[in-house]
Amino acid sequence: MLATRWLLMLVAKCAKSSLVALLATGATFTSLNFAWAEAFPTRVVTFVEPGPPGGSPDTVARILGDKLSERWGVAVVVENKPGATGMIGTASVAQGEASGHRLLFTFTALVQAPAVFSEVPYDIERDFRPVTQVVSAPVMLVVKEDSPIKTLSDLITLSKDPKKPITYGSFGAGSSYNIYGEAFKLSRQINLLHVPFKGELPALNALLGGQIDSTFISVGAGAPYVKAGKIHPLAMVTKNRSTTLPDVPTFNEAGIDGIDAVGWFGILAPAGTTPDRVEKLASDIKVVLQDPTIATRLHQMGFEVVGSDPKAFHEFLQVEGKKWKVLIDKTGVKIQ
Repeated sequence: MLATRWLLMLVAKCAKSSLVALLATGATFTSLNFAWAEAFPTRVVTFVEPGPPGGSPDTVARILGDKLSERWGVAVVVENKPGATGMIGTASVAQGEASGHRLLFTFTALVQAPAVFSEVPYDIERDFRPVTQVVSAPVMLVVKEDSPIKTLSDLITLSKDPKKPITYGSFGAGSSYNIYGEAFKLSRQINLLHVPFKGELPALNALLGGQIDSTFISVGAGAPYVKAGKIHPLAMVTKNRSTTLPDVPTFNEAGIDGIDAVGWFGILAPAGTTPDRVEKLASDIKVVLQDPTIATRLHQMGFEVVGSDPKAFHEFLQVEGKKWKVLIDKTGVKIQ
């Protein structure tokens, strides 16, 4: 009994001495909490990407993941969960663990779905903590290189035929590409027919195979095919021209208003993730995005690096949600 009491007193004394020593160095409980947070992550981190392999979000997620793996000393893997315009993968993260080790690497469809679908299996405000906007991702409308359509005017002229619609591909019903197409169709009262796919690369493959006339695709995924002479861009869905493909005009330049929304990729954590882990994730991702090698590579692929903090990304998502609802209501893209 005396031995046990003596041992407990010794442990308490050592603990007190260690705390006094730490405080003597100027440490505070805030800095101690920060030090404990630095131990995160401690195991494999998973980016759930709600699209198929090979698309732009998948590519950027893997580039970022490889560099973060070096920084953290743990593996960062990308898990593709496509389907339902991103809702399947998104819901799996919302309903999953909230340790910061399983994250959603998502895109514009996140804020569009609530305005498009009658039922959505997640609520951004309730189910997630925004971490950071990774990049902005300009989109373009393209045709096959040997297509008789060489300009946006050509497409408009050909699509005036009420008996023969011009088909365009997207990465799903209710997706941003679907919304762009319907906004274009409405603005010029032309005969366009939407053909949905499970990702932008399946749509691109259908274009290259001659199954569709045109498709929307991000500059990041499409630029290599443009430079290889396989597809021909008609117009950019941005207010300003892309620095990657500066010769391609915008829809605005062609006199078509309302089709100037820029796509984006971002990371969110489940709502139960602690604020210190969310902040550390955002901070580390920003450091990696500012690495000259990574920033240059992403820019060459057609992306604009962002790396926002959680508060800024949260505000961005709120604004984006309202903006897309107006455009979606205008185009009538609604799915029951």
